[in-house]
Amino acid sequence: MATEREVLEFIIVPPFEQRAAVAAAKERFENYLANRFPGYSFRVGPFAPVGDVDEFSVLPLMNFLGDDGKSYMCVPPKRWFVSEIADACKQFDMRGLRHFAA
Repeated sequence: MATEREVLEFIIVPPFEQRAAVAAAKERFENYLANRFPGYSFRVGPFAPVGDVDEFSVLPLMNFLGDDGKSYMCVPPKRWFVSEIADACKQFDMRGLRHFAA
């Protein structure tokens, strides 16, 4: 009997022109997404020619190991959820202006 599980981890591939800024803010960016979407984890992937070169690509990690040690596929995430993640990526401040720094 296969175990069903939702996708809990995503790889974010930045647009080509933003790859350096995203790499410089990688840890903050990953934490921002994890805080914005509790219960999910995010990793910034290296730039690859994926999707539209002007948009963030959100790639779900679809496999997981079951209790029996076999590999299973997760239930695909809803399109609206992937779209919300991509929108959150666009809203992130890469420059990291900290107006309230102590």
